[in-house]
Amino acid sequence: MKTYKLLTAIAFLSLGLTACDKELKEDTELHVGVATSQDVNFDGKTVTVKKGTPVVFTLDGDPDFITFFSGESLKEYRYKDRTMMQLEDLDVCELSLGISAMTGNINNADITLYVSDKFPGLAKNNFEADRRLLDEEFNDWNILIDKNDKEEGAYPSKVWSTESDALKTENVKWVTRNLQDYLGKKVTFAICYRGVNNTSAQPKFYFLKLQMKKAFKNGIGTTTVAKDFGFTPVNMLCNENLDDQAAAVYKPNANNKEYGYVTNNIAGIWKMGDLNQIAIHSSAKDKTLKYSWLVSDPISIDASCNPDTGTSIKNISQSLSSYTYTYEEAGTYTATFVANNANYVYEGGQVVRELTINVVE
Repeated sequence: MKTYKLLTAIAFLSLGLTACDKELKEDTELHVGVATSQDVNFDGKTVTVKKGTPVVFTLDGDPDFITFFSGESLKEYRYKDRTMMQLEDLDVCELSLGISAMTGNINNADITLYVSDKFPGLAKNNFEADRRLLDEEFNDWNILIDKNDKEEGAYPSKVWSTESDALKTENVKWVTRNLQDYLGKKVTFAICYRGVNNTSAQPKFYFLKLQMKKAFKNGIGTTTVAKDFGFTPVNMLCNENLDDQAAAVYKPNANNKEYGYVTNNIAGIWKMGDLNQIAIHSSAKDKTLKYSWLVSDPISIDASCNPDTGTSIKNISQSLSSYTYTYEEAGTYTATFVANNANYVYEGGQVVRELTINVVE
């Protein structure tokens, strides 16, 4: 009799443990439907709804946790692990500026706008080293604009007689250059000015509203304006003691003629009082031909991003039989419900349910 009672107890204990184990190992279940109405149609896969109309998703299965991704920008399930944008995510990545010229002969000086992702950077406290770097050692620049762009309208083809004419919007050459090849890299921009003929005056050049714009298809983007480029003039002839530069009052340090700029008109020296209107002044007939660089700090065209995120709509302490969401903009979205079961010793696996949401006007 004792043996029979012991076996019976073991049997009941075994059944209890099995039931408990089954409860602890319950697999995740979730079925997603949609409540239809005059403005909400559902064919089992695609929801068609007028914008601004609430969509009521019905939820069956009662998992412990549910997260909802609406499929809108920054809320897409497919991008939940994305931390780096790719080229296909890019909407625009470009440098833009305006270029104009005043007085003198347009052919008596050359300007070239460069970019490089390999430039080692300026010392800024060793002029001779920086002069050699720019003049002799570094040649891995890519040309964005030079005198060969005259036919494309990117380079000034004429000069204007007054500054007011040179700065009129319709007289400025407005230029954009694609930078998508530099996504995820650090780049340096540089402008080189060289006088090439002094039988007559060289022109004064203006560089207006220089900026770099980056934007991704998810709406995230940045605009870097000229004041944030960290431009440093490198006055290549600073040790020549030229008479038409003698009156220069250098900024930000009066004694720093190697790397200083001016706020008035001094031949061949960068004028940078207003970084939306950078200029380099002309040199007169028979004066020494000028040579100067303007070099930015390295600028990151950053491709990093935060992963898209969903909204937690249910946790283990609550029940949820439906969820309502409203799309305010027309378009096609992928709504995603991610469900999980979790308890003391077991995770019941993840299930993902997706519906196409066609939002119409």
